[in-house]
Amino acid sequence: MNRKEMFGNQIIIALGSNTNPRQNMERASSAIELLLPDIRWSEAVYTAPEACSNPALFLNRVGIAHTSLPVADLIRHFKQIERALGRVPENKHQGIISIDIDLLQWNSELLKPDDMQRGYIKEGIRQLSDRRV
Repeated sequence: MNRKEMFGNQIIIALGSNTNPRQNMERASSAIELLLPDIRWSEAVYTAPEACSNPALFLNRVGIAHTSLPVADLIRHFKQIERALGRVPENKHQGIISIDIDLLQWNSELLKPDDMQRGYIKEGIRQLSDRRV
């Protein structure tokens, strides 16, 4: 049995919130942990908004996990979590982000290469790489 068969697909995700960030980050993390029980999280850090009209700081964190779910199902679950935490399309235009869950990488495929260049993403991945068991 190869590593993928044993552990599923390795993913890297990012969470961000600029509205009740501590509470929304905790609630989103808990929901994701039910879906991805082996997820490991980086420390949550505050960052300045990028390409967002709202000046509120974002709380961000990175997670690495494995899943046997197909990409489309995983993204659908993430969207359900976002909606459950109050994310609606019209708020995005105002820069109000209750929670944003992004699938950045699927195995070796970069799904959001620009996001992977952000400092807090690189630092989060470094933290998680340093903590490998």
